[in-house]
Amino acid sequence: MAKIIYAHPGRSEYDYQIYTDLDFWDARSILMDLALVKRNYGDDPSGDDFPTQVVGKDLSRSVKQKITYRLEKAIPSPPRHIIVRTILNDGFFEFDPCKYYPDRWPLARIFFFTFNRLPLEQSSLNSPHKMPRVTYKDGKIRVFSVQRDEKYDPVIDDRKASRRRRFIPSCF
Repeated sequence: MAKIIYAHPGRSEYDYQIYTDLDFWDARSILMDLALVKRNYGDDPSGDDFPTQVVGKDLSRSVKQKITYRLEKAIPSPPRHIIVRTILNDGFFEFDPCKYYPDRWPLARIFFFTFNRLPLEQSSLNSPHKMPRVTYKDGKIRVFSVQRDEKYDPVIDDRKASRRRRFIPSCF
């Protein structure tokens, strides 16, 4: 379900280059073993519409087919950098779920999927004093940050939790 745009072979230094509307972190986890996943900062296509590029040199035909297959099965969500930028500018982020998610999904599944794809490591959305909130109104999903009742200090009690908090991506 993710959209794919193939780059012109003469305008690239790579033999294989595609752009996709899947978020960088999602594409990286899906395609990590097949090809190099990079961010798209360019304007052709726009980095807001297609935030990820997948590149490779001397990829076999079967690897290219696997990449296409995995991307076609992946379900995109709004790019994390757009969520953070819009929350910083407007105080909330609102989007139409029909643009990203299948029509057959119930609202509970859309909420679960949206919340798990939020950039919770960003302090504009989630901090010891703020927490994210996802609501549905007038056919649109709205993500915004609300004040917590009391300060939240996470307790790290095992090695797995400490490793998870150690390598937090500081950029979106």
